[in-house]
Amino acid sequence: MSGPAGLHAVLDRDDVVLGCRASSMHEAIEFVGRRLVERGSVDDEYVEAMKKREEVVSTYLGNGVALPHGVLESKQAVRRTAIVVAQYPEGVEWGEGTAHLVVGLAANGDEHVTVLSQLAEVLQDTELCERLWRTDDADFVYAQLTREGSDDDEDQEDV
Repeated sequence: MSGPAGLHAVLDRDDVVLGCRASSMHEAIEFVGRRLVERGSVDDEYVEAMKKREEVVSTYLGNGVALPHGVLESKQAVRRTAIVVAQYPEGVEWGEGTAHLVVGLAANGDEHVTVLSQLAEVLQDTELCERLWRTDDADFVYAQLTREGSDDDEDQEDV
């Protein structure tokens, strides 16, 4: 992965939340957005900006993953770059797909480009994505998202 610290610098282990339930994508966005606020990464208005972005263009990436984030005008509400990961085993309808992993993103300046490329490297693996949304081991999710390089973690079977 590129970047000196990888995703370790923007994802705290405590911000991987498993077994979530939401009746709508707006409820799921509210959940990850509130976590970003509680963490001190964003101001309150950023959560509404995340919902606004979703009205303009879907942040569903495929492989059961959605990556809600604010609109460009909300950058001033970001205090520091961070991500929050919420797992929805039953899924949340998300535009053209069903999200099982919702990764809330807040980024300063152009840091979102680096974070997105690092996430994409991991989340392009369909089989791994399914394992991430089926596991009951938050440490496994954290380890996979923050791994440096292509660690083979075949001994971790949580599906």
